[in-house]
Amino acid sequence: MYGWDPAGKVLVEGKGCIVKDIDGKEYLDCASQAFVLNVGYSHPEVLKAVTEQMRKLSHCIEEFDTPPRLKLAKKLAEIAPGKLKKCHFSTSGGDAVESALKLAMLNMKRHKFITLYDGYHGRTLATMAASYPHTHNWFAPFMEHFVRVPNPYCYRCVFKLEYPGCDLLCAEQIDVTISKAAENVGAVLLEPVQGNGGSITPPKEYLPTVRKICDKYGLLLIFDEIQTAFGRVGKMFAAQLYQTIPDIMVFGKALGGGFPLSGIIARENLEPFGSGDDATTFANNPVSCAAALANLEIIERENLAKHAAEMGNYITTRLRELQGKYPLIGDIRGPGLMTAAELVEDPATKKPAPDEAGRLCEEGLKRGVIFGRNRYAGKGNVVKIKPPLNIEKEQVDKIIDVFEESLKTVT
Repeated sequence: MYGWDPAGKVLVEGKGCIVKDIDGKEYLDCASQAFVLNVGYSHPEVLKAVTEQMRKLSHCIEEFDTPPRLKLAKKLAEIAPGKLKKCHFSTSGGDAVESALKLAMLNMKRHKFITLYDGYHGRTLATMAASYPHTHNWFAPFMEHFVRVPNPYCYRCVFKLEYPGCDLLCAEQIDVTISKAAENVGAVLLEPVQGNGGSITPPKEYLPTVRKICDKYGLLLIFDEIQTAFGRVGKMFAAQLYQTIPDIMVFGKALGGGFPLSGIIARENLEPFGSGDDATTFANNPVSCAAALANLEIIERENLAKHAAEMGNYITTRLRELQGKYPLIGDIRGPGLMTAAELVEDPATKKPAPDEAGRLCEEGLKRGVIFGRNRYAGKGNVVKIKPPLNIEKEQVDKIIDVFEESLKTVT
């Protein structure tokens, strides 16, 4: 899962930011089990909500409503920015992205989408086609509906320019592509902060500029916030952090507090799905909905988005101190607890160092810390530090200490 072989570790128990394996060894989890556990392992309030709901109703198909489903839809409509009011639930991130694509096609009567280099949206046939770089040429026939444009990867700008002197040429390429080379495009699909592509954070002006371009051509803007939503970036949603409201937002991962749940929330004046357009058997699972309600209550009550911003700033400050000592650290990224370090063999050439990143993660595991690592499409040189949002400062200090110890061993 994390980009290297965790040596057959069998996890059996977790609480807070700590997980224990079958041999009794404990680990600080800096990957939050694929960025799902924003409130940590086995939060007692989430477990209580789940237990109470299971005694009442454990499953229900989409044709019926349940109190947890109605309450969750109402809650999401209350906390989502702008006019994002209409919810539709799924079970996985890939399913939810496909729902967003379907809804855009239904409303725009067009069948092509613009996506970004290094974007990642899932592993269904449609979402693999939307993702880039592609992993298997066998799936290439499904890629014809997606037009790719350069992403705002300032550390490795495809145009060899420097921000801000670049004048956001990467955003301009979206405009040029729409106007000259992309017929039947109905929407732009992107991650506000790219996750599996390397924790790539855009310049602050990038997303507002993309919003203006979509408005100029009458296109929909879809945010894939599967990794960024629910406090991870220092705000409840990345749309709020970058002050850019999409027409459709995709969410998942951290919503259910460890229970499978995803979905989309769309602008209230978009035409909804018709009968049979989009449905899955477990999308209305009342247990997952109850878990999500408890999860959101914890995030809001404990102000975990603010805490994530504070801990993220602390982590990036500590990492920059290490960057001055270790040339292997090429770039440091946020925001919030989307923190990551890109490792390079030489800071001048920026040649990626995937082997060193893998070894660093292995050394961290030996020392009781699970680091995340991007590995999509063979990248592998970005080490991620994305623990649960309720992590304590003392635990962060241990994480950074282990990161430096592992870095010393690797170098």
